[in-house]
Amino acid sequence: MNGDRSAARASSARGFFRYFRRDRLTGQIAAGFVGVLCVSALVYGVGTASARYKLSDVGAWLNAGAKGMVVHANGLAGKVDGKASVVSQMRGHHIKIVQDGTTVLLVDEDTGVVSRIDPSQLTITGSRPVGGPGLQVLAGAGAAYTIDLVKGVVQRIDPLRLTPIGASTTLTAPLGQAGMDADGALWVPVPQTGQVVPFHGGGQGAPVAAGKPGDRLALTIAAGRPVIVDSTSASALVVRPEGTQRITLPAPVAKTASGVKVPAVTDGQIVPMLGAGGSLYLLDTGVGRVESVALRVPDHAFEPPHALGPRVYLPDRTSGRLLVFNTDRDAWEKPITATRPGGTMEVIVRDHMLWVNDPNGAVAFAFDPNGAVRRIKKYEDKIPGSARRPIPVQARPGGGQGNRNGSGGGHGGENPVPPQGRPPVKKDPSAPDPPTPAASGDNGSVNVRFTPAAQPPGVYPVTGFVLLDRSGRPVSGASPARFPANSPGGTFKVGGLTCDTTTHIFTVAAEYKGKDGKAAYSESGEVGATACTAPGPPTSPQASAVNHGANLTWGRSSGYDVTYDIAWNGGSGQAAGTSKQVRSLTNGRSYTFQVTARNGAGSSTAVSAAATLTPVPATYNGWHNTSTNTNLHSGPGTRYSQTGKFTKGFTGSVTVICQQTGDEVTDTDDTSLKSTVWDKIDFGGKTQWVSDIYVRTPGSASGTFSSTLWGCS
Repeated sequence: MNGDRSAARASSARGFFRYFRRDRLTGQIAAGFVGVLCVSALVYGVGTASARYKLSDVGAWLNAGAKGMVVHANGLAGKVDGKASVVSQMRGHHIKIVQDGTTVLLVDEDTGVVSRIDPSQLTITGSRPVGGPGLQVLAGAGAAYTIDLVKGVVQRIDPLRLTPIGASTTLTAPLGQAGMDADGALWVPVPQTGQVVPFHGGGQGAPVAAGKPGDRLALTIAAGRPVIVDSTSASALVVRPEGTQRITLPAPVAKTASGVKVPAVTDGQIVPMLGAGGSLYLLDTGVGRVESVALRVPDHAFEPPHALGPRVYLPDRTSGRLLVFNTDRDAWEKPITATRPGGTMEVIVRDHMLWVNDPNGAVAFAFDPNGAVRRIKKYEDKIPGSARRPIPVQARPGGGQGNRNGSGGGHGGENPVPPQGRPPVKKDPSAPDPPTPAASGDNGSVNVRFTPAAQPPGVYPVTGFVLLDRSGRPVSGASPARFPANSPGGTFKVGGLTCDTTTHIFTVAAEYKGKDGKAAYSESGEVGATACTAPGPPTSPQASAVNHGANLTWGRSSGYDVTYDIAWNGGSGQAAGTSKQVRSLTNGRSYTFQVTARNGAGSSTAVSAAATLTPVPATYNGWHNTSTNTNLHSGPGTRYSQTGKFTKGFTGSVTVICQQTGDEVTDTDDTSLKSTVWDKIDFGGKTQWVSDIYVRTPGSASGTFSSTLWGCS
């Protein structure tokens, strides 16, 4: 599985929900037929090629390479309900299974052939050759794509005929492993530009900035939404329809030279990440919070972690076991033996179930969100498609290179497996085992929870539990300062911290008295967290136009100690609350206002609202037109050409559009009536200008602008 990723999402209320696995790269769809993959379905007790089968809706196709077949398992029943037997051309090859509803594709990575299985008949309906390293195949929402990671070419294909649809798109190579979101959009990381590029219906969308050019990017689809982890900057970007949110990760993430290991898809909002030195981080994309969990065997070889319900499943290739961390109890549960030490563990998350499968083993496992597990015997007879005669098994399948299947990207025997690892050797063999801590931070504090270890016999008794800093000293100001020896666990809180990007590192120690009678510590692995997280984007931004300005409102962002930055055409400002009055704008223009949430840990992406400052007309009557006609003009002044008139004695209604400063006018009958205010009016079927003296606006008598009317500019 070696850190590669896959993507999956539910696509139909009936049928099979999509599942992608990729730890090796398949070839690109090509014109020539370079190999033929033949699959025959033999129905137990029926024996007719036209027989049709109904497989379970809650299930998954699994690789059963030890006997040269693929099987479909019912996750609720824990049984295989369909098999497709493979003849010699496929036996022992490296097979990837791509599932999306009734579209089931087999990718033979050795022969370069992609084939489609008809789940209703367990037969191959078509095959096409592929060629060249660096191709990823994805399917979802009725669409399918090939992504050439080496050449940077993205091509949509027909999931039935496997032929190209439309023109291809070339991005800056090399590309990262792609995924498909809940809406069927394809997301392709482009590390060379620091972007992730979406494709909707085969067409390229606007790129989203995920990091700086050259950053190490890894994509996960969490609860149907893209999450891009940038190991270089130790940050993650959550992409949602309403905007994006950047989350600061603990600083040690950036020390992982090859990038953190993440799953291709998670059923919920939690994205588990495996960093350098065996550090496990849990990113809650819903609230932007990150927790870290210490591992007891950090020197083992792990595959990407996966999450389902309250549990995190960590495949340990060194021991062949599945490590299980319960986030509700903050404790490691009993490991589950899934394969032989050094064996392959394919992990699939789909349809609210997690599947663990060794393609060369006889048993697979299906976990539900409550942690219940069902053992599935893959080679059970008397099921649709079961072979009547066993197929010989190669001694060294795949030429001794092992199977390279797996949703999280698996080594599959590709690289040598390190020897069986052991927990770090304790300085004092009689020292008690350390507790298991987990850390999270927000609101200017860091909480470190811990669970004591069950102590083996013959060790020094624990006298208490203490929170230590990186120097090995008790943390000043930790609350409480110490937990008693009989504590079942608890939480240390370190408050009064600055909201910034600093990662605060701690260990939890079991305190004991050594053979010299002095107090000593048995320390856990390190855990760390920031004291706050970067805020999410503001919600529901609104902008209402007023005279020479706009009134802005938005919904509060998630996060601690948040302020808001506002920017618009030619201006900027700040707000502590969720509203802002912007003034001194030019009427008659359109403005776009961008609101960004910010605190010491970082900033959200901006959300936008627009307003056009269009004057609001009002109706008033004419007056002071008693002795003569009043001339109307083409502009705000007597120097402009005459365009019409108010007849002598005119007191009728006039629609005033807006007001503006112009030539000063003094009434000839009453020299006390003076004004430089001119009204732009709609009169006589056309737009004209008249001195405000001769329209009964609220400011007319005093020669001032009226608060009920807008300025014209």
